[in-house]
Amino acid sequence: MDLVCPAGSLPAFKKAVDSGANAVYVGFKDETNARHFSGLNFKEEKVTQALDYARAKGVKLFIAVNTYAQPEGWSKWQRAVDVAADIQADALICADMGVLDYASQTHPELNLHLSVQ
Repeated sequence: MDLVCPAGSLPAFKKAVDSGANAVYVGFKDETNARHFSGLNFKEEKVTQALDYARAKGVKLFIAVNTYAQPEGWSKWQRAVDVAADIQADALICADMGVLDYASQTHPELNLHLSVQ
C-alpha cells in the first residue's frame, strides 16, 4: 500500500515527503487544477524543484490536471499535460476523458490515473 498525499506548496510537498509519503501530487497555478486557490499550487519552476526533492528521497511526483477542459482554453490543458511529460512526472491524474486521450496519444510513456472529481 502506498501513501499518496496532496501538496499545495513546496514546503507542504517537502513535509509530505519527509513524513513518509510514497507519492505526492501537485497541481499548477491555473484552472487545470481543482484546488486552484489563491496562494496555493505550483508554477513550473517550483514543480521542477519538487521533482528534484522527490527524486532525491525516492518518492514519486504526480501532476493533477483534474478539472474539465474548456474549449476556449484547451491549450492550457494541453500545456499542463506537456509539462508533466517534459519533466518526467511519475503520473498524470486527470478527470477529463479528452485530456486523458490527448495525454495517451501525445505522451504514451506517461502513466495516467483517473481522477474521481
